[in-house]
Amino acid sequence: MEQSSIWLSILSYQSAISWLLIASIVGVALLMGLFVFINGTSKLESGFTGRLIQRWSIRSVIVHWLGAIPCLILIFTGVVIGAGKVIFEPGSTHWAAAVKLSSTLHELAVFPFMAGALLMVIMWWKKQLFKKNDIDWFIKAGGYINFGKKQHPDAGFANGGEKLWFWVFTINFIILSATGLMLFFSEIAPTPENAPMFISLHIISAMIIGAFAIVHIFMATVISEGGLSNMITGKCDENWAKQHHNRWYKTINKNSNEVEKNG
Repeated sequence: MEQSSIWLSILSYQSAISWLLIASIVGVALLMGLFVFINGTSKLESGFTGRLIQRWSIRSVIVHWLGAIPCLILIFTGVVIGAGKVIFEPGSTHWAAAVKLSSTLHELAVFPFMAGALLMVIMWWKKQLFKKNDIDWFIKAGGYINFGKKQHPDAGFANGGEKLWFWVFTINFIILSATGLMLFFSEIAPTPENAPMFISLHIISAMIIGAFAIVHIFMATVISEGGLSNMITGKCDENWAKQHHNRWYKTINKNSNEVEKNG
């Protein structure tokens, strides 16, 4: 705890990172909001059928939230720790209290996040391998652009965007975990000469995951109609599967028992 507090206090005084940290979260959120305002959302063209398909197992849903909730805590507490001096008046009671609370929550969320993230990587990586049809998905922006002719590129269980998020998350999760543990435990802490490099790697990886996480949240909750139920109930509407993951739908549709009526 003491070692971690030392490095967190160093982070809180780095002037160059404050606005970058804020931009990686608030800036990306504003850009996504602007995108939704101009482009609109991706509606289900044929509406909801009421027939649900089991997309994720209950175990996968639990593991997702085991990693996601601590991840969000780490992202927002990290912003307060690294950019608190531009959010609050430096040296004020509010600033000190916010940084202290954020530091404590940051430390508490570390190991649940690592456990959840590691399980997600182990359980899901086979379904996240890129295929040729993913190139077309990126070219057509996943069919989420509402100007011009409607396009719904082919996608299996995971589309190109989801695969990109998975591998960006995996790589930066490894970097975050390695550098975070070094900054947490005095026994493996970097020397004063090397500390800036490891702190910089930690911050850069945190900003990348934070920015991608904001996009991921927008896609799941705002942009893709019917997408949120995937990680709440583990199920999706049949038309959502047809529109966004047609190849996967064709595969599972061979077994009619996997499609059930809602309620």
